[in-house]
Amino acid sequence: MSRQRRIPTPSWERDRGISGSFSGSRGQIIAVAGAVLLVVVALGAIGYGFLQNYLDDLHRPDSTALSVGDYSYTVRDFTNRSKMYVKQIGGTTNYQIILPSVTSQLEEQAVLLKYASEKNVSVTDDEVKTQIATQLGITSTDPNFGQRLQEDETSTGLSDSQYRDMARAAALHTKMTTEFTNELPSSIDSVDYRQIVVADQTTADNIKSQIEAGGDFSALAAANSTDTNTKDKGGEVGWTPKGYLSSSLDSLLFSLQVNQVVTYPGSSSVTIYQVTAKDASHPIDDTKKATLASNAYQTWLQDKLSSLTVTNEMDLQTGNADKLKYLFDHAGLTSQ
Repeated sequence: MSRQRRIPTPSWERDRGISGSFSGSRGQIIAVAGAVLLVVVALGAIGYGFLQNYLDDLHRPDSTALSVGDYSYTVRDFTNRSKMYVKQIGGTTNYQIILPSVTSQLEEQAVLLKYASEKNVSVTDDEVKTQIATQLGITSTDPNFGQRLQEDETSTGLSDSQYRDMARAAALHTKMTTEFTNELPSSIDSVDYRQIVVADQTTADNIKSQIEAGGDFSALAAANSTDTNTKDKGGEVGWTPKGYLSSSLDSLLFSLQVNQVVTYPGSSSVTIYQVTAKDASHPIDDTKKATLASNAYQTWLQDKLSSLTVTNEMDLQTGNADKLKYLFDHAGLTSQ
């Protein structure tokens, strides 16, 4: 029996088989490599995202929370001042109280440091030291002043320059109050008026009609007014200088004719007003000077603030959510 010889595969056939096999393998390799690359890119993107978030969290305390002209306060600064304010007002952590209050404090500080000199008001380093001592509950000559200051700076988280700027602004505020009081004239445009406070507009309109028909204002006040300070005095408020009341009520009363009667709605009541006399140069009652000076200061403060560029990242409506979260977490603020 003869053995059948195996005919060898021609070289060109062998080459073609090898080539086809390699071609198929190369395609698989490329596909796998592409898939691996996509996974690497995806993991890289995720890793970059985590890294970026980590870096953002790391640097957030030193990012800007509030800028007022040339003055800038970081998230850490705002948080420290918030914790101080919470302590000052007895532990209330309601963010609806804390945020606007701390914002106003820092805005006022920036304005005072920048513009107090325009009113020829300044404080010396010794006066700043006295202010700090007052805040610490000691005297400026106390031998432990330096140690107490350092302890309070550590406790509040404020740097020495930040602490001294805060004290300087407080001392400037005191002097500005005195300055605005000294600027008051001895007499000023004033009105003498009376009022009846009632619960609703219908009642106010009815009483107004009675007065205009000849009804006795004093008797109507005694019978209807809910204002315990004036009802037994016939509704009499007395002489009031221009700038003493809120701007809207001030504008209303000084625009009235003598004996004219109007109603003025408030948030929870309606008031009937009647101006009984006017005097363009009436002596200012000493009891009203402090309020007049304070209102004048507030007008000046808001005027200066409006001239500056203010960026507030801690505003509840338009602020930065991540920065607000940092503040809430580290200052312990709540909605209560």
